[in-house]
Amino acid sequence: MELLRRKGRDIVNESNEKIMLRGTCTGGWMNMENFINGYPGTETNLRVLMRQGLGEELGNFFFEEMLDRFLDEEDYRFIAGSGANCVRLDLNYRHFEDDENPFVYKEEGFRRLDRALDLCEKHNLYAILDMHAVQGWQNSHWHSDNIWGVSLFWRDKLYQDRFYALWQEIARRYADRNVVAGYELMNEPSSNTAIGDFPFNFYENFRSDSERFNRVNRTAVEKIREVDKRHIIFIEGDNYGHVFKGMEEPFDDNTVYSSHDYVVSGFGPGKYPGPYEQLRNDQIEDAGEWDYDKQVSHILETEGWKFAQKHNVPLWVGEFGSQYNTGEEDMAYRLKSMDDQLKAYNELGIHWTTWTYKDCGVMGWVTLSPESRYRKIIEPVQRMKAVLAAENFTGWRAPSPGKKMVTEMAGHLEEVLQNPEISHETNIRCLSNAVLTGYVATLLQPEYVNLFKGYGREELRGILGAFAFGECVVNEGYLEVLKRRIR
Repeated sequence: MELLRRKGRDIVNESNEKIMLRGTCTGGWMNMENFINGYPGTETNLRVLMRQGLGEELGNFFFEEMLDRFLDEEDYRFIAGSGANCVRLDLNYRHFEDDENPFVYKEEGFRRLDRALDLCEKHNLYAILDMHAVQGWQNSHWHSDNIWGVSLFWRDKLYQDRFYALWQEIARRYADRNVVAGYELMNEPSSNTAIGDFPFNFYENFRSDSERFNRVNRTAVEKIREVDKRHIIFIEGDNYGHVFKGMEEPFDDNTVYSSHDYVVSGFGPGKYPGPYEQLRNDQIEDAGEWDYDKQVSHILETEGWKFAQKHNVPLWVGEFGSQYNTGEEDMAYRLKSMDDQLKAYNELGIHWTTWTYKDCGVMGWVTLSPESRYRKIIEPVQRMKAVLAAENFTGWRAPSPGKKMVTEMAGHLEEVLQNPEISHETNIRCLSNAVLTGYVATLLQPEYVNLFKGYGREELRGILGAFAFGECVVNEGYLEVLKRRIR
């Protein structure tokens, strides 16, 4: 494979041919997530509880087997068969370094990544290495494997030094691997929510700590360049990939800039084209009529697009996607929204990777079969999560007792405080993140562990076989859309 590099606003190979990166993300693999893998809460704490509940050997085996089955050669072959030319490999630093043994690197993590890169190379897929969870947490949300809901990384020199050193180690090992498209410094940074999300520091009141944000990115690039001057480095906007105001202009001639773009019409139920109410995801998604023209105008208004145009650099949308879990009658609308979004990206010359490749029936190219033994076993906890709204990336518009109680609590707080600057909707969302996605989801983790007690090694192997490609179900309608837009 030929090495990729940036040339103006293009990405080119060594033959000077323009390459459009189009593919998917591997969330749930070397950085597991609740809705993808089907558990409540965050990965690291669940691993602790699983070892306590099943014993050290079986507890470790459970997750290693899940990893082995989640992404294997059949998956890479399938992705390549769609016409895709890249995968974004989402990584948790804990596979490479322990908090109690900093700056000492774990060969088992690199062996797993080495094998993934070998398979990518075999199937002509470029790999973007994405540090999805960094030391000290780069944001306060669950997908950075963050049980505490705080973000310590930005104000702690030791965490930052470990982050730089790990990237330098990764770059040293892969400097000569052309299959690596580049290094994405961190997923969804949020530089100014150190204490978590509150109405005074998030959504409409988020203010980037631009000085820290720029300093960390520049230092990371400099450390990587000490050992690898060849590969692209991907830099994502602040506030979960949305804020580029305050970001310093490109300072390295081989950087590409990244944003994330979960549009309101990707989350049902609701007809598309059609009207949608305001949605608070990682930013406020405006209400209004959504159709193809809106998809285009929305992109043109984003800070990431404006930054890329101003500085003549490529824009890569590293995450976006629709959710397909709101009923068969809603499927066509979500697919149409996704089709229009992909069409808009292609016409505007934007590189993209969808979120995500595989999951438990929400938004994957392929999903675990609802008839699989694993999905059947975890169903009681999945029902609890839905009732308690303990998973904030699914069921956006679905009512639940958990949401109702948090809404009432938010209203009570506002009645007592009498502060007109507190947005009711923002208050609900921030409180939900802390109480439901944090405390309640963690409270459900022992329930998940209990579901697997009593099974031996071979029985667990059979159950976790549900994650293997051959046991999964392909979203054929989605695949048809992808094949049409990838080419």
